[in-house]
Amino acid sequence: MAKTLLFALGWIAVVVMSSTPAVAQQPLQLTRLKPADSEMRRLLVDGHARSRAMRDLVNELEAGDAIVVVQFGTCGNGRVRSCVSNVSSDRRTRHIRIKVNTRTTDDRLIATIAHELQHAAEIVRSQETIDVETTLALYRRIGTRNCRTGLTDKCETEAAVQVEALVNRELFQASVR
Repeated sequence: MAKTLLFALGWIAVVVMSSTPAVAQQPLQLTRLKPADSEMRRLLVDGHARSRAMRDLVNELEAGDAIVVVQFGTCGNGRVRSCVSNVSSDRRTRHIRIKVNTRTTDDRLIATIAHELQHAAEIVRSQETIDVETTLALYRRIGTRNCRTGLTDKCETEAAVQVEALVNRELFQASVR
């Protein structure tokens, strides 16, 4: 029986309604970060152009050793907005799959994506994290609350919550300029 590991996205009170896209100076070249479709690519490019925190995460993942696929989908039977749904390795490259639910505004989606990219960066920074079991072990060390104590496999980190809030603020500031 396969284990499923979800990184549940906590509730954040900041709601940003603006979705004004910014024009990037140069086309964003993605080799390690793989949006599953053109809409996900548009959100990644928009977030990269408008948020320094998002840009830093994208750049870190692009410099890393993992392929990170970001796609629309449901997590926890729709109970959570986004998750790292799989971590695996083929001995040469690690593979991380992120799912994001679409039921919100563009800016909120971008911040949610940044939240999950933070989780992907946490995994990439830990070279021994290559599958579901080692990912769970990582989050037992760095996760918060019930994940850390072993009461749940739904894990969260303070860093991911903070990066989501920061990206929300940066997107809001970019939209009012």
